[in-house]
Amino acid sequence: MKKKLLIILVTFVLGSCQAPAEKSSNEPNVIGYEFNDEGVKQNIVAGNVAITDVYMDYIQAHNDKNLDKIYEMDMEDVIIRASNGALYNGRDTHKQELEAWFNSASPTWKIKWMVANTVKGADGKSQNWLTTGVDVVQSVDGNNLTTHHVVDVNFIDGKVKELNAYDRASENK
Repeated sequence: MKKKLLIILVTFVLGSCQAPAEKSSNEPNVIGYEFNDEGVKQNIVAGNVAITDVYMDYIQAHNDKNLDKIYEMDMEDVIIRASNGALYNGRDTHKQELEAWFNSASPTWKIKWMVANTVKGADGKSQNWLTTGVDVVQSVDGNNLTTHHVVDVNFIDGKVKELNAYDRASENK
């Protein structure tokens, strides 16, 4: 009886030690979730890092104060949500606001990190986003002020469709 019990116990233990089923290499790597306006959970998957090159060009155009290049890299109906709560609709408005900011504070950007991600919508459509951290240095009353910005940028066909910026004070170095 003891042998039967031992055999059953060993069989049970060995059977429960099977490795978990492996994920198919075709399945995207889910890195988080977004909830749409209806509260439906949508997968966020690792995105295509090629959009980092587009963003680096976009930031370089900002550092070069090249308003025409920025204008071309924005979609016509771009939406910019600035960290101060301002909302800018359209690339004409974005260009005007940037020109005023460039003239008043001469800001410069330094990219610190970037994460590409894609949101898989319930409708089957995907949105390509880049979440970035940048330090922005601007001249305020003759002094350099550095702020750290976290920026979410939505790209469509290699152009900026939407940009959401959030900031906090940063140590001046």
